[in-house]
Amino acid sequence: MEDLFGRVEEAAIEILEGIGIAVGEEELMEMAISSGFKERGGRVVLERSVVRRFIEGAREEVKEKREEGIGSGISLGVNPYPTNYLSIETDEILPMTTERLVESVKLVDSFAEEGLKPGAPGCPVDVPPPLQPLQQYRIVATYSRYGRYPVEPRNLFALPYLMEMAELLGHPIRSLPVYVFSPLNLAGESLKCVLRARGSISSVSVSSMPSVGSTAPIRIGDALAMALAEVIGSALIIRETLGIDVRWSVGIFPCDLKSMAMSFGSPEYILFQILSSQLDAYMHGRKWMGTRDGVIMTDAKLPGSQSCSEKMAQIFSFSMLGARYLSGAGTLSLDEIFSPEQLVYDLEMRDHVGRIMDGLELDCDPQRAREEVLEGIRFGGFASLDSTSMLYKSIYWRPRAFRRGFLRGWIGAGSRTERDKAKDIVRERIRSHRYTLEPELIEGLDRIYREAEAELRNHGT
Repeated sequence: MEDLFGRVEEAAIEILEGIGIAVGEEELMEMAISSGFKERGGRVVLERSVVRRFIEGAREEVKEKREEGIGSGISLGVNPYPTNYLSIETDEILPMTTERLVESVKLVDSFAEEGLKPGAPGCPVDVPPPLQPLQQYRIVATYSRYGRYPVEPRNLFALPYLMEMAELLGHPIRSLPVYVFSPLNLAGESLKCVLRARGSISSVSVSSMPSVGSTAPIRIGDALAMALAEVIGSALIIRETLGIDVRWSVGIFPCDLKSMAMSFGSPEYILFQILSSQLDAYMHGRKWMGTRDGVIMTDAKLPGSQSCSEKMAQIFSFSMLGARYLSGAGTLSLDEIFSPEQLVYDLEMRDHVGRIMDGLELDCDPQRAREEVLEGIRFGGFASLDSTSMLYKSIYWRPRAFRRGFLRGWIGAGSRTERDKAKDIVRERIRSHRYTLEPELIEGLDRIYREAEAELRNHGT
């Protein structure tokens, strides 16, 4: 594999030297040229020696850091992008409104002590796009006990107000993402936000999402080379022109060439993620120790056999390869829909895999075993023994929504499906939620939001 990655690295350098990065912001292009970068045909081309120094510098930086161990528990996180909501009452796909996002945040927060990291599982579309990140942050901070960490700005208008909210809540924004458009295009709203906030932030993370056969070459090695070139080249330009520390990661993603949609539920998604993490470790000079995190996605539009099959394959594969944080819980149709019902299934499947990973505690005392068997014979079985009542919970995992038992018992209990149970869990979690932010902080968030609303009206943005 190292031989392949060596060729991928060389190909990436040749791409940067011969093709370069298209820079979509005139201000950044001018800064790049004044910093000594060469421009050819409207693109920044990078000399081989400059790229080599950048790569070696990244590897040296990693050598100074101690490798982190892999923890035991698997935590899930939600995805902040869904603009749709799947109703548990009607199975309709509805817009993610403020009211529905409030309920969704309460549901997520209710699982916070059970390995579900807090966050906003969607974006409210009943407010204008420039206000959506602000409304999202205001809701998650108000109704989630761990919701004070800022959401992504995603919008240049929202940025200063979001930064003010983050300061108020004690978690100032010091790092921002930059998403490179494939192929080799450094542009867009995330870059504009970094340019606007460069005096206040200390680091930037750079990534891209090239689709093999669509926005990247169909040959896997060539796709990796292009993906590597666009994140390294963009990171290098940002660091040298803005003087900001950069982190970068490389990845390739699958595409269904019939629908031209990204296909995160496919087996190729898992394979691409594993390969990308191996290349990322190689480029950063780390020993590959498996994947560190992942995103569990499905192409399914409703909860069911497809969504659970695709997500279970990802949870199992990524967890067995070392991932201990998986985002995308509760999302359907890639990241278009948030489904409270699917969230329950994702937690159930996470716990199922977690139990397998925990393994079994094994020992055998001959004398104890003999006495235990005699006692079981005397009582006609082992279920009523003290040892069984004391230890069975440490051996057997009990699911929340999935069924155990015989057919007759299921019929006698009303033949209720796992969907019925999952929906009951959702209703009860939302109904019993109690957390809310301190009144003075809610007032501060409301004030900042009203200022943003007034500014939006005044400028007709």
